[in-house]
Amino acid sequence: MITVTISTFFFLIAPSLSLCPPPGAILPPPTLASYASDFRLPDAAFQNLTFLNSTSFAVQASIGITTVFQYEHSAPGREVNQSLFDTQFRLASATKLITALALELSKDTISLDDPITRFVPGLEKELYGDVTVKALADHTSGLGRFGYVGDLAYSESAASLGLPNITNTLPGCDPFPGGRICTDAQVLAMFNNRAYAPHSPHSRAMYSNIGYMLLGKALETVYNTSYEDVIQTLILDPVGMSKSTFAVPATNGTAMLPRRPEDAGWFVSEFANLNPTGGLWSTPNEMLRFLHALQNGALLRKPALRAWMQPTTFSRSPLQYVGVGWEVFRIADLPLDFPRAVDVYTKSGGVPGYGSYVALIPEFDIAVTVNAAGGEISYSPIELLGTVVTALVPYADALAREQAAVKYAGTYKSSAPTSNDTMTISASSGPGLSIDALMVNGVPVLQALAGSEKIPFENFSARVYPTDPDSLGTEAESWRMFLDQKVPEQKLWGGLECRSWNRGDTARYVGEPLDTFVFHVEGDEVVSVELLGWRATLVKVN
Repeated sequence: MITVTISTFFFLIAPSLSLCPPPGAILPPPTLASYASDFRLPDAAFQNLTFLNSTSFAVQASIGITTVFQYEHSAPGREVNQSLFDTQFRLASATKLITALALELSKDTISLDDPITRFVPGLEKELYGDVTVKALADHTSGLGRFGYVGDLAYSESAASLGLPNITNTLPGCDPFPGGRICTDAQVLAMFNNRAYAPHSPHSRAMYSNIGYMLLGKALETVYNTSYEDVIQTLILDPVGMSKSTFAVPATNGTAMLPRRPEDAGWFVSEFANLNPTGGLWSTPNEMLRFLHALQNGALLRKPALRAWMQPTTFSRSPLQYVGVGWEVFRIADLPLDFPRAVDVYTKSGGVPGYGSYVALIPEFDIAVTVNAAGGEISYSPIELLGTVVTALVPYADALAREQAAVKYAGTYKSSAPTSNDTMTISASSGPGLSIDALMVNGVPVLQALAGSEKIPFENFSARVYPTDPDSLGTEAESWRMFLDQKVPEQKLWGGLECRSWNRGDTARYVGEPLDTFVFHVEGDEVVSVELLGWRATLVKVN
């Protein structure tokens, strides 16, 4: 007979966890529904930027659907007669996120695991039989970056690089936006040319623009219409993005277009075959509306959104991951009350003249848009994004803790007159909510758990976390308890002193989990907490 002890329940690994919260948010995201935001980012944060004279930009952020920050700047000679937040910018490669979303919305007809040859007639199976839709979407197809676009045969710099003077045998189409557009047959011939074919699919991430050209062709095949019409029907119309378009905007002051002599090289012309990879124009406000549509489930149900946002492959940097359309950062140096990595899901874009970023930070329900136009777009969008995120995340973190203290912290007691069951919860520093005391059926539970593990009680910590985010905001919020040591006994190879993802739901009592606590909510107030394993419901008394 196997006897399961409390020790087995909570510590299947060496007890050296040191406040290691489970993956995901450590508290519910802040809400501004009944709370006036006092977030401020002083103008001085932007006044010393080195690109102010050459680059116009608009940056904004929201918590939930409430905009908490906006800042716009017009460089000399680039002014328009309206707010930049309602002005069209070219998104460049941020368009890829729109393309990837269209694939996600089409999963009934296009599986990410399908070979791309199923959807692009004439694509050679010998070359592309192992290339899946997903491999193209997360840049692991093995395809190169540009195809014909930007080939040095069309520039005057070839000789300066020591390249030989040889006959240009390229078809002369799609050399750059505004050049002669390749026919469908010429596009297919390029992909079937072994010089452009993929190498070692699924081995590593390498950014590919032409990979998204194939994804656009796949969408055209299954919907039997143009890529542009697919995006209009699936995304732009449902979200209400009436100013977003693949057509070059009019020169009537409603778009950021070349205004100065040095702007001649801006990529303004239609992208045509390259629309799926970077051709969309939109306004900052419409892109924020797009992000809100993702956050509130208007385009995808929340489980589908989370699945789509998951990283799928690594980069060389331990702080950067790649997903299906997403570029994911794990930022670990933010000044937070409980230091930890925060996941920032982004998509960037950059072509001559234009740069952009969109970002979601699910832990705090934050959305950020950055749009820039001018001479310094290679680094200005990321500098602007970093400036806002570095200030807003600590603010949201503190607000989440403040709101959690009001909603959850306090003493909970049994309503039975003969029971002394009680629990005290605080939102003190540290991750999640701290269980400071727990008495059930006359047993001091925390002391019992600490004693069973031979952990000195002064080094023992029990905390609950919102591990079921779909239950937040409902009448029954499901949280999970994790036990930690405040100071670890040792560091383990590979950081294995912190593997909380492997410690949930490790024991049940007559079918119910011992580590699951359910907060019962009426209106915005918690009225009781249910300890499922103990079959106890405690009423909040303060």
